Amino acid sequence: MKNNLLITGAAGSIGYEIIKKFYKSKYNIIAVDKAKKKDLIKTFPKINYFSCDLTNEKSTKNLFLKIEKKFKSIDILINNAGLIFNSLIISRTSNGFKKHSYNEWKNVLSSNLNSTFLTSTYAIENMVMNRKAGLIINISSISAEGNIGQAAYSSSKAAIESFSTTLSKELAIFGIRVVSIAPGFFNTKSTHKSISKNQISNIKSITPVGRLGKIQELTNAINFVINNKFYNGKVLKIDGGLRI
Repeated sequence: MKNNLLITGAAGSIGYEIIKKFYKSKYNIIAVDKAKKKDLIKTFPKINYFSCDLTNEKSTKNLFLKIEKKFKSIDILINNAGLIFNSLIISRTSNGFKKHSYNEWKNVLSSNLNSTFLTSTYAIENMVMNRKAGLIINISSISAEGNIGQAAYSSSKAAIESFSTTLSKELAIFGIRVVSIAPGFFNTKSTHKSISKNQISNIKSITPVGRLGKIQELTNAINFVINNKFYNGKVLKIDGGLRI
């Protein structure tokens, strides 16, 4: 009998690679994203795809009701949904100064942190009710250390790491592990979209291994966490030795 693996942010570049990694494994893949991606379903016809706005509690509750009706239990949750956003707290413009938008701040925290809270709480309830020794993996970022121009994004990821550590302590009694994985800069579409070629060249130059990460190295880290049952409550940093 296959275990059930739920991955959020499934339609993004990292989500795609996670599905690819585990598609032909011992897991039923439950893929969730805000928008339905026909090309993803075409590539992986055996995945179970659900569209859901994970920042909305009612929608998230309905999602889990649908999942539980079809699969009953969840064994692994990978919280990968979220967005990258760049904005200085205050910057000079031709018209004076521009400060970081509060609406943008709320949107980033809602997309990254609130969605992680909602999916985690519903998954935990499912695991406890079904007496599953489950696993939650929350995708954080090197930016959790604090990165210039990413006040909202960095704050959301730092909060996710603290949230994960707290849950790991609370849920150990139920046999549920909670881990964060904090990637550095990887060779993905989202990286190239969010930062310039000059910035990427600079990142490579200050990264001890001298390059961007390969996406397979991130999915291998996820596989390590899944298979090492003694790894819990920590942040696994996959960043090539870079400190920002």
